Formats: sequence, C-alpha cells, structure tokens
Amino acid sequence: MANIRFILLVLCAASCCIAQPDRIPKAKWLRDGIINAGGSHEPHLFIVRRGGYRLDARAHYERAQSEETIRRLKEQGVEVFHTHLYKGFGMAAEKPEMEDAVRAAAIAHRYGLKVDSYIQWNTMMYETFFAEEPKAKNWIQRDAQGQPIMLTYGYQQSYRFRPCFSNQEYLDYLKRIVRFAMEQVKTDFIHFDNFDLNPEPESCHCDWCVRGFRNHLRKKYPPERRKERFGFENVDHVSPPRWNMHHPPSRMDIIFDPAIQEWIDYRCQSMTDALAQMALYARSFNPDVAIEINPHGINGGNRAWERGIDHARLLKFTDAFWTEVEGDPRMNDDGSMPSRIRSYKMARTYDNILLTYTGHPLSIGESLAFNQTIGFAGSDPLDPETRRHIDFYRKHRDLYAGARDDATVALLRSYPSIAYHHSNAQLSAILAEQALIEAKIPFVLIFDEHLADLAKHKTLVLPDSECLSDKQLEAIRAFVARGGGLVATGLTGLYDEWRRLRPKPGLAGLIDEQPSVRAYEERVARVDAAGREARKEYENGRVAYFSQVEPDPPRPRLGPYFEVTQDLWRRPVNWQEIADAVRWAARDALPVRVSGPPHLVMNLTAQPERKRVMTHLLNYRARANEPVNDVEVMLRLPEASSVRATLISPGREGEQSLTAVKENDEWRIAVPPVEAYAIVVANY
Repeated sequence: MANIRFILLVLCAASCCIAQPDRIPKAKWLRDGIINAGGSHEPHLFIVRRGGYRLDARAHYERAQSEETIRRLKEQGVEVFHTHLYKGFGMAAEKPEMEDAVRAAAIAHRYGLKVDSYIQWNTMMYETFFAEEPKAKNWIQRDAQGQPIMLTYGYQQSYRFRPCFSNQEYLDYLKRIVRFAMEQVKTDFIHFDNFDLNPEPESCHCDWCVRGFRNHLRKKYPPERRKERFGFENVDHVSPPRWNMHHPPSRMDIIFDPAIQEWIDYRCQSMTDALAQMALYARSFNPDVAIEINPHGINGGNRAWERGIDHARLLKFTDAFWTEVEGDPRMNDDGSMPSRIRSYKMARTYDNILLTYTGHPLSIGESLAFNQTIGFAGSDPLDPETRRHIDFYRKHRDLYAGARDDATVALLRSYPSIAYHHSNAQLSAILAEQALIEAKIPFVLIFDEHLADLAKHKTLVLPDSECLSDKQLEAIRAFVARGGGLVATGLTGLYDEWRRLRPKPGLAGLIDEQPSVRAYEERVARVDAAGREARKEYENGRVAYFSQVEPDPPRPRLGPYFEVTQDLWRRPVNWQEIADAVRWAARDALPVRVSGPPHLVMNLTAQPERKRVMTHLLNYRARANEPVNDVEVMLRLPEASSVRATLISPGREGEQSLTAVKENDEWRIAVPPVEAYAIVVANY
C-alpha cells in the first residue's frame, strides 16, 4: 500500500496536479552500499563524431557490453553494471545503440547485477537532433545576444548545444528517454551526466528563462516582500543580468545586487525543479530506482554562482552523485592535502553515496572510511588493488552497512555567504574544515536548513558565515544558551540573508570583540594582528571567536570565479588554536582522540545497536611509503564496561587483536603502524 500511495503521489506531481514534494525517499537497495563498474558510457556514434578515435573503437564498444565483460565483472565482485544509454543525438539517431543497451542490461540482470544507465542531461547534438525534432531549435539555451550556448571540451565539440531546463518541452522529451530506460532497459539506476550550467556571461536569456525568472520572484515573495527586496512590487520587467567588456562578471568579488542574487537562486532552483520532475517520473515506474547526477562535489568553486548548483537542494532528489577530481588524495610536501573528504561528508548529510574515480589504495580507503562503501570501482578489467579492496569490503561489509558518522561537531556551509562572497566565505570554510581534519576532530557538514534543529549537535562551527537570517541567529543563540558550544570566525552574522549589513552584529552578546567590516578588512591586511581569539561563557554554553582563519599562504586574488584550488587545501596558520577552541567549546567531550601527525586522518562511525564503533585511519603520506607509527586511539564509551578491540586492513591477513585499557572515562588502544588504510574496531 505504501508503494501504491507513493506512485499516485508521483503521477499527480509529474502531471502538475499538485506541488512537487521537496524530496524523495532513498532507494532501499542502496542501503548496504554499492560496487559500481562497467564497460563504457559512450555510444559508438559519439566516439565517431568526436573524432580522434582508434581504428578498433567499434570492437572496444562491443566488448564493453559483451557477456564476457559482464561475467568477468560479476566474478570480480561488481554488483552494478554501468553502461551507455543516451548521449544527446536524439532517440531516432541513437536507436540502434539504445537497443544495444537493452540487450546488455538483460545480460547483466541474468547474472544478478543491477544496471546503471547513462543519460546525457545537458546536450543536444544539434546536427541530428534538429533533423529529428525541428522545433528543438526553440529548446536550446541562448545568451543575451541570442546565440546558442554550447557545452564544449577543449574548444572542440561545438556541435553540443545546451538545452534550457526552464523549457517544459525539452523536459517532456527527456522524460521519453527516462521512460525508455524504465520500460525497455528496466534499469535500476539512472546516471544523469553533465549536470550543471555555464558560468556568466553564458547564462540562458531565452523567453522561457525570462518568464520563469519573473514567475519565480512572484512565487517566492508576496508584494510587500518584493518591495522590500527591490524597492518596488512589479517585477514584470526584471530581467537576468547583462554584462559588457567594461563590466565583466569576473571582476566582481562581493555580489550584493538583489537581481543578481535572485538570478543565482533561480538558476539553482530551475535545475532542482527539472531534476525533481525526472526523479518523480522515473519513480512512477519503479519506486526503488536509484537517481544519480554528476554536478561535482565541493571543489573550491562557487558552484551556485558559476554553475547553478546548490547541492543542498539537489541531493534531496538523488541517491548518489559524482565528483570528478584529478589526482589521488595525498599530503603534498608543501602541506596541501587534496581529498574528497568534504564531498563525502556532504553526501552523508543527505544520505547519498558519492561516486568518484579511485586508483591508489588510499583513494579506495578514503571512500571506505568516509563513504562507507566502494562506490565506483572503475572499468573492465579491474586492477589488482581495486579487486583486493572489493574482496576486503565484501568480507567486512557488516562494519559499513548501517554505520552512522559519530560526530558531535557540526560545521555550517552557508549558501548565501559562499554564493555572495565566495573568496572569503568559501576559503574560510575550507580552511576551517582542514583544521578539523588534520586535528582529527570528527565533524559533520550542515547547511542552512539544519540550523532550525541543532539539538543533535554539541558544538557548532561558523567559518565566516556572513549571511544569517534572524531566525537562524535566534536558533544559534538558543543552542548556545542550552549548553552548546560555538566557534565563529571573521564576518559571521554581520549580514542578513540578502547580505544587508546589520546595524548591530547578529551575534552581539555571544561575541564581544567582533570587528566592524572596515576594521576586519584592515586587520586581514595586517598579518601580525590577524587571527585574534576570544572566549567566553554564555548562559549554559561556551563561545570562541577568531577574527579570521589565517590562510597559509596569504589570501590570494579575489573574484567570484576565484577557485580555492586544492593547492590551498592546507591547514591555516592558526589551525591548532581553532582545534583547541573546538575542544574547549565541546568541554573536551569529543567521542574520540587520536594521536599522530597531521597527515594521519580519521573518521569515526558507530553501530549503536551492535555496541560497536569503528575508527577509520588513513595515512595521506602513503604514496611516499611513510607508515605512521605510535598511533593511539582514545575512545569515550560511557556505556562500556569492557572493550574488545581489533585491527583490520586491506593489507593484513585476518584480524589483529589490540589491547584496550581504561583510563578515567576513555579507552586507550595502541595501534600498529598504519600503511594506507586501517580500521580499529571496538566492540563494547
């Protein structure tokens, strides 16, 4: 009956009879994780049109979806077969290869594998598409000059036009592809690729978008609120922003124009609404089909402004998402630490699985530690290290399935703060996160909506969360008054959600020494005076404030297209002070302490129903063959009268017993050298 009710809800929403829900249930079959691998997601038609292919490309295409390949993947422990379905040439042009996908899916299902079908979200290959659908010329994105907006790679592939996601006619066409996937392929998993928009000045100004933007404003704000927002009520002539050579978007640092702010929001919302339509439509055929998109994760860019991506909205309609990051995780000699940890944490917040390329044992270990599953394992044939880790995961799957992240510290990623002042708020967030990562303090990422319910957390970190609403400030005050810990930095709370400067700092009383905006800017310019800390008790809670998170090297160039590239993902100058402040605000009641150098990273997960906690240890210098010695794990387990500890690792045979000694309210466990990835399992 529950499934029938959900299907009726989906059908009504898909036909616009009622408003769309703000989220969908998660696919049940993914609860125990995923091992996804495949042949290729490229149809042969695209390989030929792209050019530069090998003469045996056709044979490779056929081999990738052959029974031999599928059987071999099954034998190597793969559980989900990833393959092509639709690339954007039009269903008529791609029909033969779509039928190939149907045949490959039938083989995979016969071997007991789930099927993951690739659907191109963001491309119309106009040379064939327009021949099939002449009216599709009105479905493409057009810039302010009326020129088509393209999705190109390396200045080539200019035959790929981006479709407009405010255009319902295109979305209806996309539903035909989804229907084929559900009815003909009988897919279990839909992968929507290239899930983003072009940055300004290449935003869509077609009639659908102009009308949609204005309708969005009318729907979002009643007349009196529109007047407060713009100074007037009538938004019939408000248009998307325009640019010229003297005023390019790349010159902005802080975005305070209300129309530009709302345009950012509209682009994010239009992508979310389009995804919701597709997800609900797919679920009307099979309520347990998994939905996945490729918007990338937290990569240091201003995803909302640049690409129309607000993960906090999108991930309510997905079960998984992709991030494509070059290089394996590591600690470089300059102290920078590229990783996918932030993206994994964001995925966990929204009950998603992150898929990404993995190669080195550390990158697979990182997925196991923070993703609690393998995720994407690669393409046939799988390399020996990947197969070894798959065997390890399948053998010890019970340690991962159902495990929750055990963290009492929450760090806020504020949408308006990062979208409107990316060069400060995004940089501060990444630096504060890096401080917690290298200090081995377990934490979760939260987003604006989560400030309404902070009861599950004990300490809140606000890294230059500049733009906070009145309700959010009230929730933060109440949280601290009840006994919560707060660590805030820089401009936190000085602006409202529209980035209007508050006459009185939003956290006044909680923070006594917060500088004015001008004083803050002057202080940042003077390295010797930066990073001052103040602490105080506030009712039942504690508050620590830092005038800034001090970047090392100093703050780089500004601008909305500035990307906090991974060479800047390093601990700030005052990282130890920030970590100490978090511990102080938490009254030294964190669930775990781990000794070791900064390149030893940990994550703590728990299965309370089994009375078991897992401390995942990762050595980010593993590529340099530098094992970490003299590691100790100190667990706070108030319910434990005894603890049985073991160590398991993909590089070790069997389990190794460890000694757990109780000291005050902690259990101390000495750990053998950590090569790349290991787990300390504590049963109590």
